[in-house]
Amino acid sequence: MVIVFAISLALPAAAHASGDAAAGKTKSLTCAACHIASNPAAEAPRLVGQRAGYLAAQLQAFRRGDRADPLMNPIARQLSDADIDDLAAFWSTQPAGSDARPLAATDPITKSHMGFPRNFPRDFVLYLTSNNAELNTVKKTYINTLGFQAARTSKPLPDGTVILVATYAARLGPDKKPVIDKDGSWAVDKITAYSGMEARSGWGNDIPGWVRNDSWNYAAFTPDQKPRDVNQAPCLACHKAQSVVSYVFTFKELWDKARMR
Repeated sequence: MVIVFAISLALPAAAHASGDAAAGKTKSLTCAACHIASNPAAEAPRLVGQRAGYLAAQLQAFRRGDRADPLMNPIARQLSDADIDDLAAFWSTQPAGSDARPLAATDPITKSHMGFPRNFPRDFVLYLTSNNAELNTVKKTYINTLGFQAARTSKPLPDGTVILVATYAARLGPDKKPVIDKDGSWAVDKITAYSGMEARSGWGNDIPGWVRNDSWNYAAFTPDQKPRDVNQAPCLACHKAQSVVSYVFTFKELWDKARMR
């Protein structure tokens, strides 16, 4: 809160919203997907009841890059001055408490169509293994053969592509440090989680353009491959910045692996 307050003081005093609240309402679903939650301790800050000038100033700062955030920067860069003023006008006029329960209208943004792939790992290619020394975890990133073949031929990843990340606890030795296998990689213990992304025709149709990732959806799964109840909106916002590489953060590693085979 101190950081946010300090940033707001540093913003130009001229930042002032004079938008159309009705127009802002039609644009607000993207915001609501993250900023309306039943959990009072939710990470995304509340927008309801904030001063219009303050909200407009924050969005302008995100758009300029003066305020850095991996979710908000790619969204704000798409907003016009009118969009910012309309959104600020809408959220500033909403009554206190109106953001205490998620809106059903945001379901296409927050809820994923992706299920755990039935053909994993049989029809998948492992293309990246990465270690996290802070958490003592190992991530193995796979892509299905359809997507891998597209990468091999330098084509965009098509509908039907599935990328899955399996996260393992590293096997620890008596010294509580990760055990190193003969090939130099960390040995793995039990799997702790899965996460993934999948593209299917039509999956992005009902997602607002500011966060739409073409036809990609995102999901998380338990170690026994059951879906977790998570909001995919932050994933959409974060991956939006990777649109030139099929929305995939590890596209370079995929490209390198595909050219080796």
